Amino acid sequence: MAETDVHRSQMIELLDCLEEYYRADPRVYVTGNIFFYFRDPEGEPQSISPDIFVVRGIEKKLRRIYNLDVEKKAPDVVIELTSRHTKVEDLGNKWVIYADLGVAEYFLFDPLDGSLTPQLRGFRLQGGDYIPLVGPRLASKVLGLDLVVEESRLRLYDSQTGERLRTHAEAEAARREAEAARQEAETENTRLREELARLRARQG
Repeated sequence: MAETDVHRSQMIELLDCLEEYYRADPRVYVTGNIFFYFRDPEGEPQSISPDIFVVRGIEKKLRRIYNLDVEKKAPDVVIELTSRHTKVEDLGNKWVIYADLGVAEYFLFDPLDGSLTPQLRGFRLQGGDYIPLVGPRLASKVLGLDLVVEESRLRLYDSQTGERLRTHAEAEAARREAEAARQEAETENTRLREELARLRARQG
């Protein structure tokens, strides 16, 4: 559950960007704030609710819960939007759970910049433990994305193109703009061809 309106807004934006980014890939599942059921090392059933997580290699579909016994695949990446109320849990119990489950990359971001230093932290699983990622720009090798803090907002960038991930609304607006430009260019090309044809007809 989102701590504040700022947390909620940030979570919705990140989910929107990730869903749009993987829109055409039927084997990438993006979700957040749903119950994730798993078993602890003793085999006892447990549950947790990550703010955002991404699983590659499974069917993209709507789920009521994420059950590891059913899906057979732990999340590849988890992002927690932390706060002074959840920091201890995020860096303690959840840290251990995600490492034990084999979550390859774990990121924490404090939207209010009051409890986490630095504001964005990232970790990559190596040898069963999390190794800190260094730098203001943190790379997710699993997703092929860079995580960057800009004006107290967490932004996602394509590591190869350097382009910021867009929300669905932003992407739709860009597609409409590109289509309008294409149609305008096509209309102009048609006009030029017709004008050229008229000139040739006069000369002939």
